[in-house]
Amino acid sequence: MLVGDLMDRDLTAVSPGTTIAEAVEIMAGQRVTGIPVVGDDGKVVGFLSEKDIVKAALPGYFDLLRDSSFLPDYGQFQKRLQGISLERVDKYMQTQVIVLDEQDTDLNAAMVLITKSLKRAPVVKDGVFSGVLSRSDLLDYILHSKKEPSD
Repeated sequence: MLVGDLMDRDLTAVSPGTTIAEAVEIMAGQRVTGIPVVGDDGKVVGFLSEKDIVKAALPGYFDLLRDSSFLPDYGQFQKRLQGISLERVDKYMQTQVIVLDEQDTDLNAAMVLITKSLKRAPVVKDGVFSGVLSRSDLLDYILHSKKEPSD
């Protein structure tokens, strides 16, 4: 089975100039943990995940800590999160994006999602964004497949 047969063709994406607040609202509305960032030409230029946003709101020294329970909470996380809410997505998005092609096989897609620890990945056709494939799309395919798999 090909990725093009399994993917979600919903073209929900954000542009590089979208604000973090707008992106969070779209992600929450779609109930997704990440969203493709697509340029005016329809090409995928990045990917923004909840992890990227949360990480951006943490102080830089957090990467050096094993535990933060000893730190007093003065609402700094909330303040930092509010502080980045009006900034552009392109400041925080991942630019090294793993993209699947509609012609990729289900096996290849599953391997990419698992080995790269991705919950979902943008899909392109002729280099242009055409949808998203998630691990749940693959599981849904297995669950609803009527055909017996062949070795």
